Amino acid sequence: MKNKDKDKFSFKGITAKNFSENQDNHLAALSGLISESGLIKFSDRDVASQVARCILLVAFVGYYLMGAKIFQVLEIDKQEELKNSFLEARAALMKNYAHITPEELEIFLQTLTFSVKNGIIPLKNETLYLSWNFKNSFSFVASTLTTIGYGSIAPRTPMGQIFCVFYAFLGIPLTIIFLEFVSKAISRPLSGLGKYLQNVGMKERQIKIYVLLFFLVTGLLIFILLPPLIFMHTEGWTYKEGLYFAFISLSTIGFGDYVIGIYPSRKRSQIYPAIIILWYTFGLTWITLLFDLFSKILEKTKRKLTCNKLCQTERMSSMKSSYFWSSSCEQSERVSQTSFVK
Repeated sequence: MKNKDKDKFSFKGITAKNFSENQDNHLAALSGLISESGLIKFSDRDVASQVARCILLVAFVGYYLMGAKIFQVLEIDKQEELKNSFLEARAALMKNYAHITPEELEIFLQTLTFSVKNGIIPLKNETLYLSWNFKNSFSFVASTLTTIGYGSIAPRTPMGQIFCVFYAFLGIPLTIIFLEFVSKAISRPLSGLGKYLQNVGMKERQIKIYVLLFFLVTGLLIFILLPPLIFMHTEGWTYKEGLYFAFISLSTIGFGDYVIGIYPSRKRSQIYPAIIILWYTFGLTWITLLFDLFSKILEKTKRKLTCNKLCQTERMSSMKSSYFWSSSCEQSERVSQTSFVK
């Protein structure tokens, strides 16, 4: 079988071709930089590519961990100050609630609103306190650099806000590059499926339909339909709420009305955060490929409709032109016959 035929049914042409092309460009550039530096010498190009992938993975994880620690250091004191202010206001209200004035009530409501915006949420039997510990700080970094932005916790100090601007400015492109590499891991089994169906003797159009259906069905099951069952157990949500959260998060809308892991009273497995990170990573890549696929289908449909309209207009113009010339020829023939008779 020729190499041209092998590549014909690769999944690149079905989903995000630019993802794979950009990934190859980034990988080639990083491999070339490593080889040209002279620090490490490679006899095999594949080895250089593997080292480039490892460097990218280490840089990606290290950048997230570094940002989480810096945000924790910058914001933890301010968060403790807000917590103490809220506790003092609540204690004052409970002490004088029988003789509270409208002005005092208004001040307390303003303090309560400000506290809720900063992660201090009073519940029925406890106060939910979203501190800037390393876990919440890492969650903030992940939601920021993936552009989900739940808003359940955010920097309040001037230094934290300024650092967030520059950190996201560098971190978002790094996240996009990393997700491009993840897209190859998703597209590889799809390409293998296309080649297998080709070897079976299936036609090209049928192969594309089956691969596309496999991509849609498996992605919907793994990233959209099954996770709500886990959220029902770990977060106490209904299935509809979990389904809503899954799509809103992976599509990077991120309203922030539902956030994972904010209720400490719920018992969760130690591997739960790792599962969520994998779900975010592969789910974001899958839904990006899906949206890119839909945009390409709409663009292709638009071009086809435009082409049909232009062809129809040209056909009508051609018919009018041919009618004009036939009428002119008939009139000329009549004139010539009349002149011949005379």
